[in-house]
Parts: sequence; structure tokens; C-alpha cells
Amino acid sequence: MQRATRSFASALYAAMAAVSFGAGSASTSAHAAGTEKPFEWPASFVVLGDGYPHSGDACRRLGESAATANYLDHMAMLVGCPGSRDSAAVHAILGHQRQARVVGEADGVTLISISTEGAQTGSQNGAAPVKESPLSASGTLPCERGNGQTKTMCKFGVVHHSDRSTTVVVYWPDGTTRAIFFGVNGRVMGTAASANDRPMPGDTLTRKHAGINLISVGNERYEIEDTVLSGG
Repeated sequence: MQRATRSFASALYAAMAAVSFGAGSASTSAHAAGTEKPFEWPASFVVLGDGYPHSGDACRRLGESAATANYLDHMAMLVGCPGSRDSAAVHAILGHQRQARVVGEADGVTLISISTEGAQTGSQNGAAPVKESPLSASGTLPCERGNGQTKTMCKFGVVHHSDRSTTVVVYWPDGTTRAIFFGVNGRVMGTAASANDRPMPGDTLTRKHAGINLISVGNERYEIEDTVLSGG
């Protein structure tokens, strides 16, 4: 009887140890998955926005830099996705946008060119027209908020339209954007939260000094050189 009792106790102890080990392994795996580090974009890229095609997505629109110079096209936008061309993010873009194609890989990022040439004919096939426009140029410019409380350098992208007007989209470090619309004469026609919104005059003041457009939108300040607008 005592031997049976000891055998039962040993079996129970072994079962409890196995359950404890399994739970510990699962906890360790869950912890490892939860602490996965977000992708850090290499300094070789000019990253625009906080996600593509939607805010928070892994991919980003890319501006002009040494790493992307050979892949830029005035009739297409360039998008970068972390990882190889076999990643889920790359497949999602290729699967949903017929104009998208992989053009290369650099510094751990897969580069995708998305043609905007067929944006005007999309409605003929029953699809909504694509609102995205190709960037003609990109860089950084001085920007500030809160009456000088926040001064920094913001990334920007420029779109030159067929009617010779220009849109400058400024990307704040916190992910928000400001679109500034210029007419043919180089004057500010209005601003909006994004390039797809209707420009509104709003609380906008502009003046020019030494070839630099000093633009105030509420408590925001921007300095945009004439060469950015002319493409020079």
C-alpha cells in the first residue's frame, strides 16, 4: 500500500513539473514575441510619413537619397518595406495595387515602384481614381510650432502639377502632416492637413525674404526656399 502511495505521489509530482515547465516555456515565448523591436529605418533613406498605405503600416514612402536615386521616377512613387520581397507587407502592396512592382533591395529594405501614370483612367474600369501623386523632390526645411517652443527640421515632399501649381507636404516628426498649396505665381493659395484635402485660406500669413518663403499657419512656421518651388 505504501509503495502504491509513493508511486502515485511520484507520478503526480512529475505531471506538475511538466505542466510548470510548459507554462514557463509559453510565458517565455510570449514575452519574447511581445518585446520584438520595431524596425529602425537606416539613415540612408529619406522616410516620409508614418506608414503606407495606411498610418501605422510597416512600409513607408521614400524620398530622394543616395540609396534611392536610381529607383526614382517622376511618374511613380517609391515605397520601401522592411525585409525581403517575400514579406507579408510586400505581398499586400503587390496584391492590391496592379501598378506596383519590386525594383530592388537596399539596406534591408525592399523597394517598390508604384506607377501613377494610370491614375486618371482608373474610373473607366470601375475603380476609384488613385489620389497619390509622385514626388518631384524631397528634403528637409526649418519648421516650428507653439510660437517657437518647438523648433526642428521637418522632412518635406514636393509635387509639381500639370497646371504648373505646386504642393509642398511637410512631415512632422510626430507623424502629422501639413500641405501647403502654391499657385503658378508662387503665392500660397491655401493649406490643409494633407495633400488630398481641399486647400483652405485659413489663418495663413506669408512673406518673402532673400528667396525664402516665410509661412505662418496658425502657430506653425515654415521656411520654404524658392528653389523648392521652381525645382531648381
